[in-house]
Amino acid sequence: MTAWHCYLQGWKGYVDFKGRATRKEFWTFIGVNYLLLFVLAFAVAYFFSLTDNPSVSFYYTMTQTIFSLVLILPVLAVGIRRMHDINRSGWWFGSVYISSIIARLLNNILLHYASEDVYVYSKLVMGIVLGWIPLIMVIYLCCKKSQVSAVVATETTPAV
Repeated sequence: MTAWHCYLQGWKGYVDFKGRATRKEFWTFIGVNYLLLFVLAFAVAYFFSLTDNPSVSFYYTMTQTIFSLVLILPVLAVGIRRMHDINRSGWWFGSVYISSIIARLLNNILLHYASEDVYVYSKLVMGIVLGWIPLIMVIYLCCKKSQVSAVVATETTPAV
């Protein structure tokens, strides 16, 4: 399958949370979309900087935010299918989303109820435990080779 077909396959199954996605399909979809995200945001920022608009960073951030919101569901779907391809639950991929939500909730609680010293150190620990560790774990899982489950292997083996 070509890279273009892998990329289109990711968009065709943007709400399909069942099935499998190969490593090539997953990484092509992720790579091209995030490359487009930064190129589009840079182009918008460049356009507004040519017009001497003082709000260039606002438009850059707004473009990134809107495109990221468009990508949430397709990236989640292709990530869950990738987890299925290595015989894992889709919740492994969702752990990055869930941990970021938990980190934001804890950050708001600490912001209001913790002292400044406690807030600084707890934010650092939360960034590592709820940010980097799940992200590195999911990247590692997404890099693993495809595994054929026993159910799929028995279904494709002809009966004697």
